Amino acid sequence: MPKLARSPDDAASLRGRAEARWREQQASDASVHIDATDTPRLVHELQVHQIELEMQNTELQHARKELEATVEKITELFDFAPMGYFTLDPEGTIRDVNLTGASLLGSTRFTLTNQRFGLSVAMKDRRAFADFLQQVFSSKSRVSCEIALDVMGKPLIDVEMEAVVSESGRTCKVALIDLTEHNRAEADRLVLNKLESTGILAGGIAHDFNNLLATIVLALDLAQPLVSADPDVAGCLLDAKKTALLARNLAQQLLTFSNGGTPMMQATILPGLIRESARLALSGSRMQSDFFFAENLRPVTADEGQIGQVVRNLVLNAREAMPEGGTVFIRAENVTRTNHETPALPPGNSVRVSITDQGIGISSENLPQIFDPYFSTKQRGKQKGMGLGLTVCHSIIEKHKGTMTVRSLPGQGTTVEFYLPVAAKTIRDERAVVPPVNIHPLKILVMDDEEAMLTVFGKALRRMGHAVELTEHGEKAIDAYTTAKNQGKPFDVVLLDLTISKGMDGRATIAALRQIDPDVKAIVMSGFPDDPMIKDYKRYGFEGSLVKPFHATELQEALTQILSPGSLPEIPQ
Repeated sequence: MPKLARSPDDAASLRGRAEARWREQQASDASVHIDATDTPRLVHELQVHQIELEMQNTELQHARKELEATVEKITELFDFAPMGYFTLDPEGTIRDVNLTGASLLGSTRFTLTNQRFGLSVAMKDRRAFADFLQQVFSSKSRVSCEIALDVMGKPLIDVEMEAVVSESGRTCKVALIDLTEHNRAEADRLVLNKLESTGILAGGIAHDFNNLLATIVLALDLAQPLVSADPDVAGCLLDAKKTALLARNLAQQLLTFSNGGTPMMQATILPGLIRESARLALSGSRMQSDFFFAENLRPVTADEGQIGQVVRNLVLNAREAMPEGGTVFIRAENVTRTNHETPALPPGNSVRVSITDQGIGISSENLPQIFDPYFSTKQRGKQKGMGLGLTVCHSIIEKHKGTMTVRSLPGQGTTVEFYLPVAAKTIRDERAVVPPVNIHPLKILVMDDEEAMLTVFGKALRRMGHAVELTEHGEKAIDAYTTAKNQGKPFDVVLLDLTISKGMDGRATIAALRQIDPDVKAIVMSGFPDDPMIKDYKRYGFEGSLVKPFHATELQEALTQILSPGSLPEIPQ
């Protein structure tokens, strides 16, 4: 902003500039007559003074415009600041308020002016506000406190107030910060921390659970041929094996919750998987299921365990929506992406799976929140459920590069649809029995820290005709491998468990074995299907991988894949 002529130097400068402008005017004005008397001098003084006044007037107008612009900016900053600003007197009467503050109190500046601020404070905090105001005026220093505002028609608003007395001492300036989002974010952070801790626990439980299931599944594989003559016993063993494999899917749910569950993608045939998953979800209920599968239904690229989890969760939701019983309609058909019908559908061909119930439906108010992990209409005793089921389903389908939609009307039921990309090529049913193969007996080294697992491993491999040595940790495995190699009777294959509680684990053991023998043929095993060493085993020096639990036929396949084909004997029947 330009300074006005106040000091002698400024006045001299202004006089000099006025003299210069007067000379210019005189040079251009031929009509001016100058005598030898004092008149010319007086005229000169008047004209210069007039010019001085004109110049001062111009500077004043310029300064006024700049001042108005500055005031306008300050007013805008005051009114539209991200926090509320109030001027209060010692009684708490509002003398001035900006637009943000008025919005926080749910009113206008005009209405709030000369009203008591305490009327907008929640009843529980009015004493704290009165003490705060008294402290502000008595201490003459900056004071802060947290209170809740009670604005009609809204939940309580948590705010932080900070105030300081003005120079006059008759009012105080108050800044009001809305803490609602901050407190909500803090609450979410605490929930996420709890979920993360629970997830770590869930992952450990799932790993141990898979280890136990691996022993059960292999033991059942060994027992089945021994009782084939008794159909009742054989049927019981088959049911036990199916249940153990369903329990594997339960462990996969824990893993999905614990670490996001990166899917193990492979071409998957859906009808059998959907039927079995729905049967499990409806077991023991009065519900019926109605299936329709397109005759030419194409295989999809998916993780079989995770898609089974999605189907079970959705059918369980349908079951809960019809407590008096009813029918769940499950369809699967091929679809091609169309821009108008399904804009969220990924490019290319997909398979659409829809699950429809005849239940109570979902209100339009709740429908947009159904994938929120902290939203649920279900009750768990006296406490509301977390609602993670649909959230996990939605997350799984997204990780499969698919999409999920929900349609519902209160009293008319709900339809949940999910789309999965079609596999690149036609495949056989992955649940079909693996045909036996025949090669010579092998010498196999097994490392696992579970005694029961070692025992059943030994029985299964010996049943296949192999010589087996069992070790509990990496140090023993390395000693056994080194001794056999030095004796000229090396092991053909090494099976290493990835996680060992006491001793060298699979990662360190394979590194040591490759130092001893760069051509070692090893298979890594783990109850963690998402571990990078399982998914990218070759990078870590392994020739194959097995995810616990697995069948004896899967063990056969793994051995066959890393050795010359046509030489592994089948399990005796």
